[in-house]
Amino acid sequence: MKKLLSLLMAAMLLPLALQALDLPSNQMILGHYTTDDLNTNGWGKAFLKDLVLPIATDLTADELAMFQGSKIVAFRVGLAEEAPVTRVFVMPLDANGKPTNEVIEWPCNVSSQGWNMIELDTPYEINLPDGYGLRIGFDYEQIGKDAKPISAVKIGTTYPTYHYRSGNWINYGVNTMGNLSLQCIAENDNFPQYVLRATGLTCKTQVKIGDELPLSFQVYNLGAVPVAPGALTFDIAVDGAVVKTISNPEPITTARLTVKDAIDTDGLTAGEHTLTVTTVSLNGEPIEEPIVLTTTFKTFEYGFSRQMHLVEQFTSTWCTFCPQGTANIQELTQMRDDVAWVAVHEDMGNVDPFSSAQNDSITSFEGIDGFPEGTFDRTIGIQGNSAVYAVLTNLPASTMSTFLDYVADGPSWATVNVNSTFDAATREAAITIDGELVPNFDEMMGEGCKLTVYLTEDGLVAPQTSGGNNYVHNNVLRQALVSIKGVDINHTSETTYKNEFTYTIPSNWNADNMHIVAFIGRPLRAGAIRDIYVTNTNMRKLGEYDEPTIVVGDVDGNGKVNIDDVTELINCLISDIEPANPAGADCYPDGRINIDDVTELINILLNAN
Repeated sequence: MKKLLSLLMAAMLLPLALQALDLPSNQMILGHYTTDDLNTNGWGKAFLKDLVLPIATDLTADELAMFQGSKIVAFRVGLAEEAPVTRVFVMPLDANGKPTNEVIEWPCNVSSQGWNMIELDTPYEINLPDGYGLRIGFDYEQIGKDAKPISAVKIGTTYPTYHYRSGNWINYGVNTMGNLSLQCIAENDNFPQYVLRATGLTCKTQVKIGDELPLSFQVYNLGAVPVAPGALTFDIAVDGAVVKTISNPEPITTARLTVKDAIDTDGLTAGEHTLTVTTVSLNGEPIEEPIVLTTTFKTFEYGFSRQMHLVEQFTSTWCTFCPQGTANIQELTQMRDDVAWVAVHEDMGNVDPFSSAQNDSITSFEGIDGFPEGTFDRTIGIQGNSAVYAVLTNLPASTMSTFLDYVADGPSWATVNVNSTFDAATREAAITIDGELVPNFDEMMGEGCKLTVYLTEDGLVAPQTSGGNNYVHNNVLRQALVSIKGVDINHTSETTYKNEFTYTIPSNWNADNMHIVAFIGRPLRAGAIRDIYVTNTNMRKLGEYDEPTIVVGDVDGNGKVNIDDVTELINCLISDIEPANPAGADCYPDGRINIDDVTELINILLNAN
């Protein structure tokens, strides 16, 4: 008996599927779901006894697309329990989803458990501007505070249900229960078969010339008839020139179909390009109003490997959980030797001895909202985060390392060499940052990118909440040279740069424990969280010197060795001028540049092939 009762109770909790509504060919159901499912168990909040309550849900512009030009001739109100329903209504919504002042209503008198059909004496014509929605609803009377007559069913995407009280529409707060059981009957002698939508064109943002560029986009059909496979064609164009025509591989229905493809990049010049996908024809007929999707990507001939990764830790001596964040980054540095760790200290209720106005500005520009948090090459996306930072407390070193590998998978557009000397008597540090740039550096990085130089110090002892009174603080940011936003890169040629700095180290800083962290990236600025990424970083102890990288045979200094270098070297010898890259031109290493270097360069190229 108990088992039977349990089965009966379980059955009561399931939505009730009634016999499908039999509509004439010129009528269709308009609603969040179009089946006859009904929740007869009830849901929702209990309100005051005998309260007449307007309740509604919003039909989106997409849901209304195929019904433009149709007439709403009836409403269907599904009730889980008997309750008087005294009015149905519609309210147009503007493109921002806000109700307009227009309310069209029809009195009615239904109350039965199940679906109640309410035929309208004056149909409502759906002729809404692009992007407009429609709020549909009804008034019902709450008989007793424990009554739960409102039905909701979990089918498809769940949309909010609203009730109207005290002059405001309020989200019912029970969206997880499903969609309100409210439908309209729309009538049209010629419902559109196809109402196409396309969105979400994405592609790899950077691709080496000669490699394939993968792309994807989504397409769906809000019309009455699915688009057959191969019936819809798209032109794929680069910079306005069509490079490929494709079609839909599967039927296109109201569900979004992701279309994936790839195009060749052979023959493209290095730099930014525009990718366009355009709907061309449907069932062999040209589309009168094509849908056009556009995005951009960059091509490059070559890039550099990433030397190190900038990891900024935002911390405070007053932060309870910061020692755990420190431990996680410490483990990361034990896993890999390419981490340039900078600890940016902030006040947190009380004064942190290592905080500064520069630190405040860095924290603000990077959108940091708590401690401990960290950024990784100032790149969006770690742990799927839409911000540039991630919370460090429960962030394993393995996750950080995986993200850094992801960043390193793309090319860098510059190298960073760090060279410095320190005069202990004057305490003056002389710092030189130089390196190579790809030929179209400004285009790849965007104009306005900066070189930033940090000075950090290890071995600072100060109390740390939850860490003890003699906690050792390492990698502490002491000073950003010139500006936290960096300085302009000083080009010494199209593909090289060199910036020089001097700084007097304060007497209370231990120069033996100091490092220089230099990086090239987009500048810090307000509202630019998604555009401050770092392309390359390097770190050296104060007083260390980086020997410049010499590519033997690279006469013109572009990072490559080819026949152009032979031509350049011969021209230099004939014209008696110094090559752009003398160190690379000395192919036969004897400290002189002459015909022997031409011969050796030709041998280098022949052996390379």
